[in-house]
Amino acid sequence: MAGAQNGNEGVWRVLTGIGALCVGIGLIAGVPVLGLLGAPLAIVGVIGLTAARRK
Repeated sequence: MAGAQNGNEGVWRVLTGIGALCVGIGLIAGVPVLGLLGAPLAIVGVIGLTAARRK
């Protein structure tokens, strides 16, 4: 990677990835519960990642 990674940045990346994966699986499999659980996870992960990068 180009820059040094913040300690929490990896956690936020994983959280965003899990949320996006849940949304994708929910859409493909037709399970709306996964989408409803994954969307807030992905949103919180993106917000946390943005905040971690600003520091």
